[in-house]
Amino acid sequence: MKIRAIVQARMQSERLPGKVLERIGAQTIVEHIATRLAKLESAGLEFLFAIADEEDPRLADYLRQQSFPFVIGDDQNVLKRFIAAAEGLADTDYVARVTADNPFIDQSQIALLLQRLRQHPVDYAYTADLPLGMGVEIVRVNALRSVALRDTQIDGAALPGLAAHHREHVTVFIRENPHLYDIYPFRLDETFSEDAAKRRVAGIRLTVDEKADLNVARRVFEHFNRLGNPFFGALEVIQLHKNNPEMFAENAAVVQKSAQSVDTRPLNKAIH
Repeated sequence: MKIRAIVQARMQSERLPGKVLERIGAQTIVEHIATRLAKLESAGLEFLFAIADEEDPRLADYLRQQSFPFVIGDDQNVLKRFIAAAEGLADTDYVARVTADNPFIDQSQIALLLQRLRQHPVDYAYTADLPLGMGVEIVRVNALRSVALRDTQIDGAALPGLAAHHREHVTVFIRENPHLYDIYPFRLDETFSEDAAKRRVAGIRLTVDEKADLNVARRVFEHFNRLGNPFFGALEVIQLHKNNPEMFAENAAVVQKSAQSVDTRPLNKAIH
């Protein structure tokens, strides 16, 4: 069974353009992600970046310079981009969805989830109860392809079409239709109730959408890096927030976009 992490990335971020090449410490955001994913190679994970087809060449140029594998795909239909990036995988293989908003994915939790999936395969699994920006989703390739087929004409009779947010957010159709898929939330700590688990990560935002998010990410990384722990995980972040909530205050008012949101800006595709 192969597991391929696909990191969706673009330069034309709506709220913070070019953020994926912003630096946190000595590394760019995409370099932080690649470095953490590389630590999972021993767990059988390969990775590549699936970047948007856009006029700005800086991201593609940077990935080439760093020798990070990447493919260029549809600018707005991220689902289509993921299907292309999953080329060569068998239906029983898995794709891990990672976004370039999240520099500090918890590789320890991902490794445990991968181990669990090898023993107990499901259609879709995700890390639960982690601070926002530290988790991943993992979907079996045939489940991912089944979503894409709903926009494909088959033998003259198409399945019900997808909404625009399903194409942009890739796995939302699966989450919205649990009766069609075997779904497994991999919890950080089963001894906590779901409500208690949500409360202990409330106010922790380590995804980067706005400048305030970037400032917090830099502050948190600087703290752990100074302690010699640049690959910190969710539990350490939760403890840091408990001890120093002011470190996370700057982006507390940033609103996370819903899973039904859609980027309606005009396409800006590169000419190859």
